[in-house]
Order: sequence, then C-alpha cells, then structure tokens
Amino acid sequence: MSASSGFGRIIGQELAKRVLSKAVREGRPAHAYLFLGLQGTGKLTTALEFGKALSCENRQDGSACGECAVCRSIEHGNFPDMRVWSPERQDTAIKHMREMRDLASFRPARGKWTVNIIEQGDTLNEDSASCILKLLEEPPPYVVNILLYRNASNVLPTIRSRCRLVRFEQATTEELSARLVDEHGVGADEAAFLAAYSQGRPGIAIGLIGDGEFRRRRENVASVASVAASGDAWAALALAEALRSGPVAETDDDDQADEDEESPAQDRAAARMGARRAVLESLGMLLLWYRDLLAVKLQGEQAAIVNSDMRDGLLEQSSRYRHSGPLLGAVEAILRARRRIQGNGIPQIVTEALMMKLAQSFG
Repeated sequence: MSASSGFGRIIGQELAKRVLSKAVREGRPAHAYLFLGLQGTGKLTTALEFGKALSCENRQDGSACGECAVCRSIEHGNFPDMRVWSPERQDTAIKHMREMRDLASFRPARGKWTVNIIEQGDTLNEDSASCILKLLEEPPPYVVNILLYRNASNVLPTIRSRCRLVRFEQATTEELSARLVDEHGVGADEAAFLAAYSQGRPGIAIGLIGDGEFRRRRENVASVASVAASGDAWAALALAEALRSGPVAETDDDDQADEDEESPAQDRAAARMGARRAVLESLGMLLLWYRDLLAVKLQGEQAAIVNSDMRDGLLEQSSRYRHSGPLLGAVEAILRARRRIQGNGIPQIVTEALMMKLAQSFG
C-alpha cells in the first residue's frame, strides 16, 4: 500500500486500516461505525478514505486508487453519494440529521454505497441523536453511517449499541516525525518538535506547520513562565492577559451579513465559547512548558522535553528554582485553573489567580 494514496495516507492506525480495508475487500461494511479518538488522530481523513475505497472504480487491496473519477470527485468534495455533516456553532442541528435520514431513502447516484460522515458526534444533542437511531439500526442496505467522536463519555448508549467501534490512537513520535519530513518537507528538528508537541496527533502537527500565531502564543507562554520565575507577583499579574489572548477571526461581508441575522444571545454565547477555548489552549501550552521545566530540573540537560527547540530557555528558567517543589505546585495550579475554566469559571479571574499562585510558588 503506497504511503501517498488510499489508506497509506493515514499515519498510524494500523488496526483501523486493517478492519476497514477488510470490509472493503469483502464488500460487507457495517452500516454504522463509531470512530473514537482524540482530535487530530485522523478520524475524518480515515472516514473519507473508507468512503472513497467503497466507491473507487479501481481499488487495490481494499484501498482507493486515488486517481479514478470517483476518487477525484471525493477529493474535491463534490461526490453525490458521500456527505460530511458538520456542526453549526456548538451543535449538530436536528434539521441536518432529519435531512440525512430523509436522503437515505434515495439510492446512490453513482456508486454502490451512500456514505454519511457525522464530523463531530460529540455535538449531537439528545434530540439530534434520537432522530437518526432508526437509520443507524435499520438503514437501507446501501447506506454506511460513520460517526466521529472525541470523547467516549459523550457517546450515548443508544448510539454505541448500534455502531461498530473503531478506536484511534496517537501515532508514535518517530513515525509521525518521519512522515512530516517525507511528505511535508519539514526539517528533522522541526518535525521532532511538532510530533512531540502534538502528542502523536497528525492533524494537530500538520496544522501547526508554518503557524505564526501558534509561535506567538507559545512565546507569550514562555514569557509568562519567565516572569513567574522572577517571583514578582505584580509583574506576573500584568501578564495574565497574555493567557487570554487568541487569534482574531476575520470575516468577509457575506459572513457579517449572516451573523447579523443571528440573535445577540447566540453571538454572546459564541464569543464566550471562543474566549474559553483560547484560555484552555494557552493553559495547555503553559502546562507543557512547566512539565518541561520539571523534567529538566529532575533529569538535567538530556531530559526528554516537548519544547525541544527552546531547550536553552527551559534550562535557564529551571535553574532559578532551588528544587522541584514549586514546579510541582505550578503544574497542580495550572490543572486546577483548567478545570475551573471547563466548569465555567470566569477567564479573567481564573488567569489572574493562577499568575499570582505561580509567582508566589516561586517565592
């Protein structure tokens, strides 16, 4: 299987690829699949490759050829027998699930199978999920439904019982790093950093290539930790806003017109959700930074760290701490802050309290 086509494009996930390619070869796919794994582990890419392989005009050993008219049509997102159902704002709307259910009564236009991919099953509410239960349990013989979930706790028992479970794991850093070098032209050092930072999630690693905003925010986090390591609580407090800063989304006129039709309450809810997401991302970066500081403090210069491209800065910061106790306390404080944000804590209060705690821990 070529690494540049079909299931060979998927990094890792050998068990999932074996299960799905076997279903393609035998022509007997299950009619409902549950793809379960962390964000960025390749669930959507695999679902698209699976649907492509089912309809490919020249499949090879259970995998799509990537070159026939069907494969090209799917690559361009205009194949009539495959649809990806994505959420609107925070939920996968019940109107879309009703549409998916109703369209299932029509036979495929070009191939043997109709493939539905629910991109974020976690955003199905109880009504949306109930709407498609019968389609999952007793679909027409030509329908294959694939639901992608990030969190097992969000899968309703009624959904789980009707689907074949396929788990997605993180790739090894070695395999992911090698593929970044071979397929994306990334330098070896940069690839090693991205593979470690993404924690073996190809989608995350690939998305970070050339991402200047990510670099800016990581430098902010390093500055925040440096100020905290000075023990100056007021200076640390002044930098709390850096943990709340995130990328500003650009909108064109058409987008703005659509937004004007939404209720102010929906706009405010979306803004709050975006602010929380930005804080959680920054806290995740800060947690990795302090994890690296702790590793360097305990294991020295040769410690295995995530932020490998900033080793000198980590060594300098860790040298300011007499022992590892304050760093352990910092990790615990960041974890508590993250839980508070997830529990609807106010970002400004949570981040300011965290910065005071980090500076006081150093002192």
